[in-house]
Amino acid sequence: MAGGGLKAIKRRLVSIKNTRQITRAMKLVSAAKLNRAQEAVMRSREYSNTLAEVMRNLLREIDPADVTHPLMQSRPEVKKVAIVVLGGSRGLCGAYNTNINKTVEALLKEFKAKGQRVESILVGRKPSEYYRRMKHEYVIAHENLLEDPNQWPLKEISELVQNDFISGKVDEVYMIYTEFKSVMSQKVKVERILPFALAESENVATESKEVVAGVTIFEPSKKDVFSAIIPRLMRMKIQQAALETKASEHASRMTAMDSATKNAGELNEKLQLLHNRLRQSRITSELLDIVGGAEAVS
Repeated sequence: MAGGGLKAIKRRLVSIKNTRQITRAMKLVSAAKLNRAQEAVMRSREYSNTLAEVMRNLLREIDPADVTHPLMQSRPEVKKVAIVVLGGSRGLCGAYNTNINKTVEALLKEFKAKGQRVESILVGRKPSEYYRRMKHEYVIAHENLLEDPNQWPLKEISELVQNDFISGKVDEVYMIYTEFKSVMSQKVKVERILPFALAESENVATESKEVVAGVTIFEPSKKDVFSAIIPRLMRMKIQQAALETKASEHASRMTAMDSATKNAGELNEKLQLLHNRLRQSRITSELLDIVGGAEAVS
């Protein structure tokens, strides 16, 4: 029996060792991908900040009556909303996909309670699988995505929600994604992107426009520049969310694989100790049998 137990433990030790090698390799791959994803997030934030600075400069000089755009028009009654769900394309990343699914479910229930219809645009294989499993309806699902979020069909998604909003097909557009804060901290975020609202800092900037008016020259006109920047800012929100989503996925997977590697190491040590004890017990038993046999012969 001890021999059978030793063989089973040896098989488990080999299996755990192989699993530990796989999880460690996945952790290293995710760490390398995370470094690139973090750099992309930082570069994107710099671009967003620069674009926001242009908007602040423009608002200091533009006539308040011109601070309007079709994408900024609020509806008196919200009958239908669209949600853009950005999630992962693979598993083995802890609770990353589960947290997104829980947020989606809560938001769908909230809209249903208000009597609002919902159309969903899905980005990533995991949100798409969840929608199909739960039998939720969706307009389009982008599942076969490349590793680089900049090559995702974000422009098409942006144009789709803009056209639907301007035409009155939907009254509000929300986005669900995971905000990347650090390697150990990612948070699922629900953000309304349409009707577009100026940031608080941009609104405040209009109060001091008399002081700095005329500092910047806008061509062909301030109103035209304002109308051109609003769609860019909206598209940038979606692109930034995609980059944050991918960085969060890599961070979650790296953390999960690191934890799995440590757990495999601890389990390996416990099984190795058990293996040694059983082996020692088996040797002792065999020695006792030999000694007993020798005494019986003599």
